[in-house]
Amino acid sequence: MYTELAEFYRGEIFPCDRCRQPLMNPYRQPNLKHDPPGRSLADNRRRFLLDYIGAKKNVGLVVIGEAPGLDGCGYGGIPFTGEENAVNDLGLANYHGSTGPLQREQSANMLYGALRASCQKTGTRPAAAARRLYFTNAVLCVPLAANGRSLTSPNPATLKQCRENLVRQIEILKPRLLLTLGANALRAVAAAYGLEVQGKLTELAGREPRPLALANGLSLIPEIHPSPRNRALGQLYLQLPARLEKVFALFI
Repeated sequence: MYTELAEFYRGEIFPCDRCRQPLMNPYRQPNLKHDPPGRSLADNRRRFLLDYIGAKKNVGLVVIGEAPGLDGCGYGGIPFTGEENAVNDLGLANYHGSTGPLQREQSANMLYGALRASCQKTGTRPAAAARRLYFTNAVLCVPLAANGRSLTSPNPATLKQCRENLVRQIEILKPRLLLTLGANALRAVAAAYGLEVQGKLTELAGREPRPLALANGLSLIPEIHPSPRNRALGQLYLQLPARLEKVFALFI
């Protein structure tokens, strides 16, 4: 169903090197933190992502972060998805050929944990439910610090350059809802759709899901990011899995 999305990635994203900011395109370049010395796993990351897209059907919810990291998408090719999630939750092939414990990513642990909890209540397999759920980022490449092995934030020019890529994915998928994770993701979506957001994210995220209207039947729910760094937010962070579970149950 989403052949157009796969072709978009093959033609526009896999070879992309347009931005001036130091970035790692995970589908074109090696991950200096995780890939074996002298070897790039970019081909495997492309396979993971294309299988991920190929499994989608009637996507109702698109979850958007700011940018990929080195430990999740930067290693396995799928946003907010550790290698363990790709193989065990989604049933994808073990393209990296890992023989030891599969790599895990902290934010992905929370998201897939909420998905599994939602599925347990409905008797649905996570792989089946995930067909209607799509993870992506406002920027599709990993913004690198000077050492190439740690992260920084995407600069405004990079966010603007990649904005059309975010909108194009949404146009192809035609979901009912966008769920942004973090203030920077919210700002990126607001800029893409001309939305003026009133109030702080911590105030918007703490209430019952009340989607904000965007355009053409598309709605938005802003949430905090599932990163463990947000533990400082106390109950707002501790209750995030329950809020995610509720959104997943309503929209996928």
